Amino acid sequence: MATSALDLPEGYYAIRDPHTPDLFSYWRRHDAKTRRGTRPEFTAWPPKARTGPILYKADVPADLHGRARAEWVNTWYGKHRAPYTAAVVDTIASDPIAAGRRFAALTVRCCQCGRALRDALSKAYGIGPDCREGIPAEILALYFTPRVGRAHADHEAGKAASR
Repeated sequence: MATSALDLPEGYYAIRDPHTPDLFSYWRRHDAKTRRGTRPEFTAWPPKARTGPILYKADVPADLHGRARAEWVNTWYGKHRAPYTAAVVDTIASDPIAAGRRFAALTVRCCQCGRALRDALSKAYGIGPDCREGIPAEILALYFTPRVGRAHADHEAGKAASR
């Protein structure tokens, strides 16, 4: 598919990790505000999460310095990290709404802004009330997951009964 991460809509996503398919990885695409305007970013979530192939200082040959070290690191990233990131982006781009809903269902957080979801309707949509404003009903219907809403309601009822 060869989609750029910057072409993805802003939001939070959960996908089966391409590097470790039995785990989910979480991602955030947003426009970071800078002094000069905005800068698009695509990062793992939460911010300090380490997913996929990671290059540690200890992995870089100690005898490399300067330009040779930089070239070795760039080659490593091109061979290991870039294909992983491309697989993540392609997976999200194939169905960003489903990836956003999955994020909301697994984390009980808004797939638009990442805030905790508190009311039953927000949990059913996976989008909080502030983020739902202005979304056309036909688009919002794509996010509605009644089973997730029922599961959350049952969970809340169980918590209330145990109090």
